[in-house]
Amino acid sequence: MTPQEILKRYAAGQINFKGFSLNGINLSKADLIGANLQLTDMESANLSFAYLSRVNFQQSNLSRAQLLGANLNQANLIQANLSDANLHGASLQGADLRSAQLPLADLMDANLIEADLRNADLSGANLTGACLRGANLRQEDRKYVANLRGANLRQADLEGANLRGADLAYVDFREANLANVSFQFADLRGANLSKAYLRSANFSDAKMTTVNLEDADLTNVRANRVDLSEARLNRAILIDIRLADATLLDASLQDTVINRGNLNLSDLSHANFSRAQLKSATFVEAYLGRTNLTGADLTDAILTRAEISSAVFIEAILTGTTMPDGSIHQ
Repeated sequence: MTPQEILKRYAAGQINFKGFSLNGINLSKADLIGANLQLTDMESANLSFAYLSRVNFQQSNLSRAQLLGANLNQANLIQANLSDANLHGASLQGADLRSAQLPLADLMDANLIEADLRNADLSGANLTGACLRGANLRQEDRKYVANLRGANLRQADLEGANLRGADLAYVDFREANLANVSFQFADLRGANLSKAYLRSANFSDAKMTTVNLEDADLTNVRANRVDLSEARLNRAILIDIRLADATLLDASLQDTVINRGNLNLSDLSHANFSRAQLKSATFVEAYLGRTNLTGADLTDAILTRAEISSAVFIEAILTGTTMPDGSIHQ
């Protein structure tokens, strides 16, 4: 079927094109709002700058399709194949992308506000500068788990997004806005979050070994029971962070600001806190086996019942610090 036939039928009121074979068709800038293109083969089709809001693309093949700048707001893309598709600058606000296949897709500067991306495969996708505010990528009873492994989300805006349980291993989140994002139970191993804005995010129970959080802002973050073994948090801001019962084995926190942080019951063995700001931080029953606190400022910190016998406190400031035996250091 030619593009002219499609547009003629649509203009005449026909909106059902379910199951059609439209491989490689050129519908650039076409108006197909509300059309039914379910189970349609549109591989390598050109839909750049097309008006496709509320279109039903469920289970359709859009692999390698050109959707540059297309309007796909509230479109149904459940189980659609968008692998290697070009969605640069496309608008998918409120779109349903559950179980959609988007590996290696280009979503640079795309609008994914409040999109449903549960169980979507975004592995290796480029989401640089994309906006995912309020997007849903959470895990639900292990049925829906978003896969963004290795995706590029540098400078993306995900404020308030739900990434609970998502596969985010090796994702590039550099300089991204991740304020108020839920990362609970997510896999962030090897991810790069340097210079990311993470205020009030929730990382509780997440896997974060070898993660890069250097120069990131983690003010008022919840990260209880998180595994940050071998993580890099140099120069990060962790004011008022809740990091209780966490593991920071061999983590690097040089020049980090953790004033008023809660590190109770945490394993900090071999961690490097040299020159860190730890004013009024609490370390109740924490384990500091061979922890490096050289030059750290622990003014008014609480170390009640903490294990510090092998920790290094060279040139550390301990004014008003509550020691493991309950005494106040003078």
